[in-house]
This record gives sequence, structure tokens and C-alpha cells, in this order.
Amino acid sequence: MRLLSGLRSCLGFLTVLPVGMGFRKYEEVARAAWLFPAAGAAIAAIAGFAGLIADYFVPDTLSAGIALLVLLLLTGFHHLDGLLDTADAAMVRGTPEKRLKAMHDINHGVAAFGVGFFVLLLSYLAVYEAKGMLTALIVGEASAKFAMVVACYSAGRVSHSGMGEAFVKVLRRNHRTMLLCFIMYLPFLLLAWERAPVVLALVLIVVYALTTGAEKAFGGISGDVLGAVNEVSRLAALFALV
Repeated sequence: MRLLSGLRSCLGFLTVLPVGMGFRKYEEVARAAWLFPAAGAAIAAIAGFAGLIADYFVPDTLSAGIALLVLLLLTGFHHLDGLLDTADAAMVRGTPEKRLKAMHDINHGVAAFGVGFFVLLLSYLAVYEAKGMLTALIVGEASAKFAMVVACYSAGRVSHSGMGEAFVKVLRRNHRTMLLCFIMYLPFLLLAWERAPVVLALVLIVVYALTTGAEKAFGGISGDVLGAVNEVSRLAALFALV
């Protein structure tokens, strides 16, 4: 039952699915974060099946886009918003405090538009070019969720108090949770067959690059940075597959 309640908490946090939040504090979700890859795979499975159904009625070029759209809708565009905020802040010249102010601005600038456009475009093309759309989405989304846990586990510090701080507080150097998360991720990673090592390598490179860059630019990672890790890691995993 603890596994099911933990998965429910993860799905309630990561998606807009009507499963109930199942938690009162972010720390409770963080303690169940080893289930993130399974939650990601479940999200991707729903989106993938939607794409396969659409494939009976529309060309492949459209069904791949529909699958990606369903995936983003299920997550409420939450992580994509983090990517856009991070992109805007990264382009600001000045102190970390000035960049964080831009990150918290509800209005998005041209940097957010440019980064968001190309990440989504390349993600769509990768899904379209993948030999198996359903498999690609599952590998990509499980990798994205695994990457966020790795980012929290390896984080040096956080940029400010908030949701990201709660996750880093629980997951930083938490070897047990990280090991369980990798074990949970492994079956989905192995769906990539001979490309599994490339998927894992690219995901870890993305995590290292974004967390290191965030610590230099913003003074640490945050919930928005974790959203960026999710989106870019998915793209990296999809790239490895095609």
C-alpha cells in the first residue's frame, strides 16, 4: 500500500490526473521520488496510446504531435513553464539576484520563446522519427523524471526557498532513494536496448550541465531549473533513440 500511495502522490504532483494529491507537504513527495520513473512511464503510456489511436485517423506527422501534446497536457505544462522561466533568467546579464528576479517574472521574453520553440520542435521531430512512438515516449519520460531526482541528489545548493528546496533537502546525497530510483528506472531504460547506455550518458550530461550552470548563474537550483532538467533530459533521451 505504501508503494501505491507513493505512486499516487507522485502522479498527483506531476500531473493533472484526478488521482488526488495524496500528500500535504512537498517533502512527502520527495520521499516517494524513487517512483518518479514509473510515474513518467505511466504518463507516457497514456500519451503514446493516444498517439497510436490518432494514427488510425491522421498521418504520422500529426499523430506524433498529438502524442506529445497529450503528454504536455497531462503534466499541465508545469515543467515546460520551468524551462521558459529558466531560459529567460539565464539570458539576463548581472548578478544572480537580478537573474532570479527575471525568473520569477510572470511574463516570458524572447529567450523563453526561442528555447521553448526549439525544445518542443526537436522533441516532436524525435518522436516522429522514432521507430516505436510508444517506446520512445516511455523511455523519454522515465528518463526525464529520473533526471530530476539525480539533479536533486547531486545538487550543491538551492537558489532560494520554495518547492525545489523541499526536494533537495530530502534527496541530496540520499543514496538509498537514488539507488531505488535507478532500479525503478532501469526496466524503462532497457527498452532502448543497445542505445540504453547512450540514453543514460546523455541524460547525466544534461543534468550536470544544467545544475552546474544554475549554480553559477542563479546561486543554485530551483523548481524552475528542475523543470528545465525534465524537458531537456526528455529531449536528450529521444535524441539518443533516433
